[in-house]
Amino acid sequence: MTAMPQAGRACPSAAEVSVPDRAALAAADHSERSSMLDTYVRQELGRLLGIPPQSVDTTDRPMNSLGIGSIAGLELQYRMEAALQVELNLQMLLLANSAAELVDCLAGQLGEARTSPRSDSGVMA
Repeated sequence: MTAMPQAGRACPSAAEVSVPDRAALAAADHSERSSMLDTYVRQELGRLLGIPPQSVDTTDRPMNSLGIGSIAGLELQYRMEAALQVELNLQMLLLANSAAELVDCLAGQLGEARTSPRSDSGVMA
C-alpha cells in the first residue's frame, strides 16, 4: 500500500522554501511581484502538504480543498507572517477561493507603499 503525503510531512522536493527579498518585492511591478510570491506560496504549500511545489494548484481550488484546515492554516499564517513581515488574516487565508487570491493579497501588501517594517506593536507601520 502506498502512503499518501499528509499535512506536516514534508517530502524532500517540498522541503526547500526560498523567501523572496522584501526590497526586490517592493521594487518589482505588480506582475513580477505576484510571480515571485506565487513561487513562494507554492513552496510553502508544498512543504506543508508534503508535495512538490509544482504540483500545487494555485488557481482552481479553494484553500480548504487543498487540505488547508485550521491547524495547517495557522502554521501557514505564522510562517508567512514571519518570513514576509506582513499580517495575514487567518479567516481570509482559510476562506480564500484559491492560493492565487492569497498571492494577490500578499502582492498588494508588499508593494512600494507598504515597505516599512513592523512597529513594536507588531502592526505594519
